[in-house]
Amino acid sequence: MTKKPIKGAVLLAAGRGKRLRPYTDSTPKPLLPVNDVPTLDLYFKSLVAAGITHTVLVVHHLAEQIEHYASEVKKRFGIHCTTVKQEELDGTASALEAVLTESHHNESLKTIICEPFLLIATDYLIPDTFIPDLLAFHVDNEEDITVSIKLVPKAELSTRSSIRFASDGSITEVVEKPAPGQAPSDYSANLAYVLPVEVVALLSDVKCSARGEREVQTAINAYLASNGTARGLIQTAPNEWTPDLLTD
Repeated sequence: MTKKPIKGAVLLAAGRGKRLRPYTDSTPKPLLPVNDVPTLDLYFKSLVAAGITHTVLVVHHLAEQIEHYASEVKKRFGIHCTTVKQEELDGTASALEAVLTESHHNESLKTIICEPFLLIATDYLIPDTFIPDLLAFHVDNEEDITVSIKLVPKAELSTRSSIRFASDGSITEVVEKPAPGQAPSDYSANLAYVLPVEVVALLSDVKCSARGEREVQTAINAYLASNGTARGLIQTAPNEWTPDLLTD
């Protein structure tokens, strides 16, 4: 059966951005400027190119700034955009669960998560082609979940994630921050997934990890353990924001 194009996206924009202090003390990380425009512009340009029509930004740190940005998205990019507040910064599963909770009385949010949707972090400097390539790959493959993956040095795997592959190249597990030397592969997941609605239903069962976070990867792994399927698209690791991108 041919898959329908992905039209909805949940963008994770709640984080404190501690590694980029003091810049993030006054500006949320997704709004740090790149060539005089907010980092989020890179995402919305890519979302437009991918044919996304409805988006939600999950916010927390300096939320009012991102809420103001969201209010201008329709005029600037032609995409519907709203925001949801994540009350406590306790992980990506909680961020997505906040969208689910708010969707009970917000029709536009219900539109996003009642069909397969894109879940993506907003930490990086992505090219215009990043999201279109991922969504096109998803539509062209049979698997339920599509994961953006990248090749990373072995030394970094214990601070990231590692992908466990089946013999046919499909994904069977996303292992978060494996112990040194225990990573199942040299590939890590970018926090960019196309997810079926069934994963959302598993969020309530996600417990805090040893790192004190409720991670969406736990729900994804539960789905895969119940005969769900996933495949990864290898994409170039996006660059991170650096202070030299500030302009006078």
